[in-house]
Amino acid sequence: MSGMVRIRPARASDGPPIARIRAATWRVVYPGLIPEQTLAERTDPVAVEREGEWRSAHSMDGVLVAEADGDGLVGFAVFGPERDEGYQLGQPQTEPPEHGRGELYAIYVLPGHWATGAGRALLDGVLGLAAGQDYNDVSLWVLEANARARRFYEIAGFRLTGESGVLGGLGGITQVRYRRLVG
Repeated sequence: MSGMVRIRPARASDGPPIARIRAATWRVVYPGLIPEQTLAERTDPVAVEREGEWRSAHSMDGVLVAEADGDGLVGFAVFGPERDEGYQLGQPQTEPPEHGRGELYAIYVLPGHWATGAGRALLDGVLGLAAGQDYNDVSLWVLEANARARRFYEIAGFRLTGESGVLGGLGGITQVRYRRLVG
């Protein structure tokens, strides 16, 4: 770990490193939180390579990356309109909702860069995007059992909404929603 962190919009060429960051983070964060088989399938090198190719071929709108001097990409965040209640993982949100709410879909930082400010810089970048796009607030979903992530969001001013849901694709795991005002 070295140097200053810069946040910038993602480019198509960032697809493979973004996929590797997600997989590396999942391998550290999710053992014991999601089923072992799901974790193995989603972090398998072939699956990660396919994800990187897919990301490179799709829009990077709303994707920010964190670059650290000497280390390249160390994290990323994905932001957009808040998904409607009927949203299913893997289905695109075709129309932005009219309620003025944004959503942080994902934020991952390589474990070696935790507590360096990279995650907070990415989150600040997302909040800046939200303000620039006239969103009133930003929500996110996090696994109920992910205490580290929940603490990170709470320190950043996010508060539980009282909403929860079950992630069927990840073995019926409970997630909870957080929200905070923009600005």
